[in-house]
Amino acid sequence: MVLNALGVPVPLAPEWERNYFTQENVFNEQTEAIIARDAIARQGLTLAELAGILETYPVQAEIHHGSDVSLDEFRQLIRANLETPDSYVLINYLRRAIGQESGGHISPVAAYDADTDQFLILDVSRYKYPPVWVQAETLWESTNTVDSVSGKTRGFLLIGAR
Repeated sequence: MVLNALGVPVPLAPEWERNYFTQENVFNEQTEAIIARDAIARQGLTLAELAGILETYPVQAEIHHGSDVSLDEFRQLIRANLETPDSYVLINYLRRAIGQESGGHISPVAAYDADTDQFLILDVSRYKYPPVWVQAETLWESTNTVDSVSGKTRGFLLIGAR
């Protein structure tokens, strides 16, 4: 989603008959060197692996682990990014911590509502989870949970074109 939004050079997606990033064509020799596609299917991605994959394209990805930022810093960093043109936020959170089923998950954050202090997550699994507004504190707490693969807390990526 983010690579398509950034307008970076895009490979052909034969199933769409146009240039468009998909779950298939995002992978290449460079991304496979970071983490193999079959490993992702088994265990998912860490923040560092996702940042590495994104940075194989003309993109910069700034990693922030949940344990490294306070609630106020979390809110401010994401708000500032959302207010910056051509910048995006991908959040790695524990679904159970926001009242959903299953474990860790990564999706884009699309908006912040200051009146309610909530962030809008556009879930990439939209067939199962519609977009959802989540209290800032709840979302921050969901990133301050340990990812069993990396041994580090989850968190978020601030993404922009390089």
